[in-house]
Amino acid sequence: MTDSAHETVAGTVEDDVRTVHRLRVLDEHKRQALCGAGDPDGVTDVWLRAVNCHACLDVQEEA
Repeated sequence: MTDSAHETVAGTVEDDVRTVHRLRVLDEHKRQALCGAGDPDGVTDVWLRAVNCHACLDVQEEA
């Protein structure tokens, strides 16, 4: 098992498929947008698209 606490992927939150967020992988089935968009238990979909959410791009992650 790998530690996914600092892993991020690109994806969408809820029904908004135009805004691509940086999603922090919480576990195998849960992801949360770095900007806080959406419900923590809401639906997220991973995409192979460039992140375009300005708030997510501005978040500085801890190494």
